[in-house]
Amino acid sequence: MNMHYGTHPNSLRPLFDAIGSDRRVLVRQLTPFEDNEYGSVSVNRFPIDLATTGAKDWSVTRIVEQRVEHDYDDAARVLGELIVRNTDPRAEVIVFWGNVVIPSIGIPARLAAANAGLLMDIGDDVWIYLPDKDIVIEYWHSGRITAGEIPDK
Repeated sequence: MNMHYGTHPNSLRPLFDAIGSDRRVLVRQLTPFEDNEYGSVSVNRFPIDLATTGAKDWSVTRIVEQRVEHDYDDAARVLGELIVRNTDPRAEVIVFWGNVVIPSIGIPARLAAANAGLLMDIGDDVWIYLPDKDIVIEYWHSGRITAGEIPDK
C-alpha cells in the first residue's frame, strides 16, 4: 500500500460542503486497505495507455460508451448521466482520483452523479467503479469520458 494514500482528505472539502452535513453521512472515505481491495478488482486491472500519462488502456475490454467533451460543464453532465444510466442510483459507487494523496470514497450513485463536476474538480482524472455492474467510468483530463467493463485478470 502507498504510504501517502489519503494524506490530503481536505481535498474532499468542496464536495462535503456542497452536499451538506445531512448527506455527508452517506459518503465514506476508504481506508488504505479498502482502497487497495477495490482498486485490485477494478481500476488496477486495466493496463496504462502508453500514449498518455496514466489513462486506462480501453483496448483490452468492451467499451460501453466513449466520447470526448471539450466543454467542462458538458463533460460533467455526461459523466453524471453515465453513472446513473449504468447502475442503480441508490448503489454505492467507488471514486478514485489520479493522485493517491486524495482518499478514495464510497458514495451513492445519485449523489456522485449530481456532483460529477465536483468529482472532476477534486483531481485532474477520476475513475468511478460501479461494483454492482463491474463497470469503470473514467474522466480523463483531456475531456475523454469512457465507460467500460472491467477486464478479467
